[in-house]
Amino acid sequence: MFKIKYMKKLLILPFLLLITSFILHKYYVSVMEINYKPASHQFEMIMRVFPDDIETILHDEYEIQADLSQRETKEFLYRYVYEKFHIWIGEEELAYEILGTAEKDEFLVILLQAEVPDNTHLIVVKNTLLQDLFDEQKNLLHFINQDKKQSFILDKENPEVEIEF
Repeated sequence: MFKIKYMKKLLILPFLLLITSFILHKYYVSVMEINYKPASHQFEMIMRVFPDDIETILHDEYEIQADLSQRETKEFLYRYVYEKFHIWIGEEELAYEILGTAEKDEFLVILLQAEVPDNTHLIVVKNTLLQDLFDEQKNLLHFINQDKKQSFILDKENPEVEIEF
C-alpha cells in the first residue's frame, strides 16, 4: 500500500514539472501591421509591444529610468524604434514618421506612417525590435494590401523579409 502511494506521487511530480514549465514560460512577441493604402500612397503602421519589455530595453540601451508616461522616455522610445525598424524600396530606405503611442489592453501601441512612391511593388522590411533583449524574440509582421494579407515571423536569425505587393 505504501509503495502504491509513493509511486503515484512519483508519477505526478514529472507531470507537475511539465505543467509549471508551460505556465512559467514567457513568450517574447511583438506584432507589426503594415496597411498599404494605394489611394493615398501610404503605409499606415501599427506596432504592438509589451510596455514592460520596452521599458527594460530603454533602461538597458540608454541607461535611463524608463517610464512611458514621461516625455523624455518617449523620445528614447522613438529613437529606439528608428534604430530597429527599417523599410527599403530598392537601395533607398523609406522615411517614416512616428505619430504617437497609446496603451491599449496590455500593449503599448505605436502608430507610424510613411509616404510610398508611385509604382512601388517590392519592399524589404527589417524589424529587430527587442531582439537584443531576448534571444527568443519573435516579431510578427502582417502586411495588408486591400483584401490581401501576408504574415511573416521575423526573429534573430531572420530579421528581414522581402514583400511583393
